[in-house]
Amino acid sequence: MFVIVTYDVNAKRTQKYRKLLIKYLGHEQFSVFFGDITKSQLDKLRREMNKLVVEGDRVLEFLVENRHNIDISLWSKTGHSTGLPSKEADDRHKRDSRIL
Repeated sequence: MFVIVTYDVNAKRTQKYRKLLIKYLGHEQFSVFFGDITKSQLDKLRREMNKLVVEGDRVLEFLVENRHNIDISLWSKTGHSTGLPSKEADDRHKRDSRIL
């Protein structure tokens, strides 16, 4: 299955989350991790995460049975433009050649 995990926690705790998540998933952006994972790996990750989460922490988990069944778009602006951000499909997660 394919999972995306993102967190919003106190700055002093981000390193703990990063250290845990990087063991199971690819590091995409500051607090965003994703990749293919087995059910048993996901269960283990969740058990470890349960020990880590404290009051005030927010963790989002997006779970898809197949990484080909999710569409991801990248929104960005270049320079100091004032118009709308550009939006492009980000399909790296659908290619088999990417190492997570």
